[in-house]
Amino acid sequence: MQIQPQIHNEYGRLLSVVVGVARRMGGTPELEDCYDARSYESVQLNNYPSEEDCMEQMKGLIEALESLDAQVLRPEALPALNQVFARDIAFVIENQFIIPNIIDNRAEERDAMALIEAGIDSAQIILMPSGCHVEGGDVIVHNDHIFLGVSNDKDFDLYKTARTNYAGMEYLNDEFPAKEFKGFELLKDDTNPREGSLHLDCAFQPIGRGAVIAPHLFKHPKDVQWLKTFFGEENMYECDADEAYDLNTNFFSVSPNDIILPASSTKLDQWLVKKGYTTHLVNYDEIAKMGGLLRCSTMPLQRAYDE
Repeated sequence: MQIQPQIHNEYGRLLSVVVGVARRMGGTPELEDCYDARSYESVQLNNYPSEEDCMEQMKGLIEALESLDAQVLRPEALPALNQVFARDIAFVIENQFIIPNIIDNRAEERDAMALIEAGIDSAQIILMPSGCHVEGGDVIVHNDHIFLGVSNDKDFDLYKTARTNYAGMEYLNDEFPAKEFKGFELLKDDTNPREGSLHLDCAFQPIGRGAVIAPHLFKHPKDVQWLKTFFGEENMYECDADEAYDLNTNFFSVSPNDIILPASSTKLDQWLVKKGYTTHLVNYDEIAKMGGLLRCSTMPLQRAYDE
């Protein structure tokens, strides 16, 4: 199957998307093997989700996507490997499929994408060079802008939850010189999910006519103010600490008006409906215990921009 990548923002009408897999995810990790704060907490609290629960919740997501006429592709399910969060393994900017350098703990996940990569023209695949680190959860494509969650060298070396470095941002900037790149440093914490953000999409995400943000997760207040000015404060929903812990910024837009949302995001759902959006609610609370939600589980390949 031939795939023509096309992504210009986070809310164009979705045509095709890769959704991660929970089958054969390998059971509960040891505490020392956790590489995000929410998984660390779940292991500590002895409530890490089961493979069966994750598969059931991902089934609900896939049904919602297919009901909205999106084609769903899946990676190969490799043994004893958590592949739920497809977002980080690769991403699309314009018509280019980009394969980044990700945290070593997750490098095996790339192999499961081989069949999908085979459907993309090699001229449309960018393999990032050594030392340039990016994960897809830190990359938000917004028309002429690319927003990146990025960590300075000190944080990148110190925290497992620091996944994107300035070398990665600079490389992408060179590859897409017509785009305006804006980096945002986030608070990081490897063991307490309330004290840091794993990726940019755990703290911020645009919607068709605005954005959702968790301001307290940004390291620099001036970055929050920049975003409020850019999107218009009246068009932004601010998550409080509990909503951010529940990953309310990590919804998934299927069109400028249609948003797939966790059923637990009650206040955000009410705000979106009041603003004229149509929300599609799915249960995803078990998967949230591994540090990601709906955007993390999805890697869009093609969107249409005819609305």
